[in-house]
Amino acid sequence: MPRLSKGEIMNDYLVKNASELTEAEIKTILENWDVEEWKRLEPGDFKRKFEKSEFHLLTDPGLNILCIARINFHFKVQINEIVYPIAELVGFVATEILKGYGKELLGHVSGNLKSRNIEAIGFCRNKFSKFYEFSGFKIFYYKVKYLRERRNESWYIPVEDDDIISLTLNDNTIQLFENLNETNPAYLLFE
Repeated sequence: MPRLSKGEIMNDYLVKNASELTEAEIKTILENWDVEEWKRLEPGDFKRKFEKSEFHLLTDPGLNILCIARINFHFKVQINEIVYPIAELVGFVATEILKGYGKELLGHVSGNLKSRNIEAIGFCRNKFSKFYEFSGFKIFYYKVKYLRERRNESWYIPVEDDDIISLTLNDNTIQLFENLNETNPAYLLFE
């Protein structure tokens, strides 16, 4: 058990399926995600939209959400003609920045997924990669350009991010991502 200094409060770590989230939790998540078209989602619609996701929450003792991470299980990666069931870290946001909540939650999420033998990756812009690296995660710098995603019946290169984060990849899968290049891309598959 971590040692607390005088006056320090222990945060709680919760994992919930979308169907288990309260209306207040959904409201807080949507407010912090800041995705305009989702802000008007009703709780039932939210639960259906994210039914193949887990929500990892860091809360204070009063159950106020401090940090949010969504693990998307509606996701697979194909490399060298083999499909890998790799989950995706998305929707990762702290309700207040520079308080250590993000690093704390990532530690919990990683430990939880590793204990269940679930491999997971995330994506980020290069300017945020140092945070993940500082938090103890391997970064595949500028490897997003070797990913392909299907849109309108053709494959395209996602342009929103630069780097791939290894949240819980095993050594063999890490090698696959390290070997991505123009002639050896990976394909993102969404169910």
